[in-house]
Amino acid sequence: MDRGAVLDRRSNFILRLLLVAAIFLQSLCVAKEPGVAIQFDPNTPNAAVWLGYLISRVAYRTEHKLPMPQSGLIFSTFDEEVEARTGAAQIYQELKEKDRGLHDSYWETLSQIKSKGFMNAYVWTYLHQVNWPASQQPKNLSAFQGWSRSHLKNHKAITYGALGVEKK
Repeated sequence: MDRGAVLDRRSNFILRLLLVAAIFLQSLCVAKEPGVAIQFDPNTPNAAVWLGYLISRVAYRTEHKLPMPQSGLIFSTFDEEVEARTGAAQIYQELKEKDRGLHDSYWETLSQIKSKGFMNAYVWTYLHQVNWPASQQPKNLSAFQGWSRSHLKNHKAITYGALGVEKK
């Protein structure tokens, strides 16, 4: 069997596993609150990593019992976003250990940011939302800004998928 077929089979397995986990986590969130819907295109590049990001967000919201809107998109809290990006970077690194040919510029950058200890500052700088309290501003923000001037030229944060609450 050729290497590409093995990697495709492994990627499909990981994606199916993550989809099952997403369905399981979604069912945990339905108790007394409206249900969380993971909005995601499985044809997204590096779908397993992005699905891991979304599952991390659902898990964070469930664990911390965060309130849900009545309907519409669920915007992440600062800590939720940091944890989800950190977890997704870890998923990417683990997949890359198994597949040395795996390369995604965005996740390579986030892996480097994670290893430098700058994930909080990255999220604050590139994904900041107006409802995040100023008290959560990372202490290493100026160090990150100095580092990012030479390491993140022309960088744009991306996000695939979203969480939402569907009207019942």
